[in-house]
Amino acid sequence: MKECLIIIPCYNEANRLIATEFIEFAIIHQHFSFLFINDGSTDQTLKVLEKIAIAPQINFLSFEKNAGKAEAVRKGILEGLKNNTYSYFAYLDADLAIPLEEFERLYKITTDDSQYEFTFLSKIPRKDAEVNQPFKRYFIGRVLAFFNRISLKLPIYDTQCGCKIMTREVATLISATPFISAWLFDVEIFWRIINTYGRVYFSKHILEVPLNKLIERGPSSISGKSLLKLPFEYLKIHFAYKK
Repeated sequence: MKECLIIIPCYNEANRLIATEFIEFAIIHQHFSFLFINDGSTDQTLKVLEKIAIAPQINFLSFEKNAGKAEAVRKGILEGLKNNTYSYFAYLDADLAIPLEEFERLYKITTDDSQYEFTFLSKIPRKDAEVNQPFKRYFIGRVLAFFNRISLKLPIYDTQCGCKIMTREVATLISATPFISAWLFDVEIFWRIINTYGRVYFSKHILEVPLNKLIERGPSSISGKSLLKLPFEYLKIHFAYKK
């Protein structure tokens, strides 16, 4: 199996990190490694990560100041790229709202077909799936989907689902420079791919995979103030990459 580095951004996640699940998964699946990013947490996150990192294939980086999820993921990729053994890179939310078995399913889909270079899970509603979201999360997702249809011009249902896998080449491309937005960097990833490979690339090498299971772990961490800023951040991204 090809080696994959999974980046887990963490900001004040001490009470939500399920250490045993990460440790057991790493022990059983030795082709996966975890890199946790302590993004300037002010709670006990660092102490939790120090305990988790005693397991094989689990490491962490700790930043003194909070830089935001986008930069945490980017710095994690850059750190991982120093190691030539990783063929794939991924990122996943620390609370495991998307269970590790769902990540593993996506990884198998990705690696079973060599044409896929960037894959991501999506909260597409289906009768046979356990995917229930609070209205706030659902509303944000549909608003962003509307913007995406106009801006990206791609048939994507959900850009914001926190589980994505990519080849080393794509990881190198998307992590080259800092992102504009801490919250909407997923949209920027799509833009960077578009501006490098074109939209035709999406139909052949990118796959959106519906989630089978989503575990609600509490309210959204995005504040009301940040929520109001999202449309303006989106416009900023649109005009920056449209150029």
